[in-house]
Amino acid sequence: MSTDDRSASRRAEARRRARLSARGELPETEAADPEPEPDSSRAGGFLNRIFPPAPPLRGRPDPLEGFTGGGPLRPITVRIYLLLENLLAWVPTGLVALVGFLASFSYAGGIVSLLGTFVLFGALIGAGWFGWQRPTLYGVAASLLGFVIATAVVLFTFSSQGATPETFGEPTAVIGQLVLQGLYQSVLGFLGGWYGGYLRRRQARFSSETSRRRRR
Repeated sequence: MSTDDRSASRRAEARRRARLSARGELPETEAADPEPEPDSSRAGGFLNRIFPPAPPLRGRPDPLEGFTGGGPLRPITVRIYLLLENLLAWVPTGLVALVGFLASFSYAGGIVSLLGTFVLFGALIGAGWFGWQRPTLYGVAASLLGFVIATAVVLFTFSSQGATPETFGEPTAVIGQLVLQGLYQSVLGFLGGWYGGYLRRRQARFSSETSRRRRR
């Protein structure tokens, strides 16, 4: 068995025991001597440090149950797989983030800009809430989707009004500004997604504790 297969097997076993423990169904023999969970920061490398997996939610299936990829590109392919498997977590929220992004830079300013900022960050929180598999990954994906579409809309609008590339300034300066804005939006998406995932896990924990108290 390869290193990747053993690592994947250990992660699957750790997730299975965590789900059983959350439901109170973990056998005493296993609960007394649980297998140590592998170091996720090492297992997934750099990408796993940026987009760490969230703890499993009660009643939710293993998000990587149908994934069979491996090899050196696994950290990338597994995230592409997760994004494709849960489009509803980041595509609709990314479109809402687009509206908020455009409104936050509205010429109307004032209350419109403030509401746009709230809508933007709220959409990113929603991406983390619905993207329970990797909240930060879905938050960044939603943020970048909104940013890319907004940039395309702005460029198309100006060009349709007769603007030339020189209107926007030097190409290197424009590219630099876009890169910086993209990085900023990525950080915003990471924070929003993380917070959305935190709220989801907290709500799941509260519901689980409430359910246990009722059974008693």
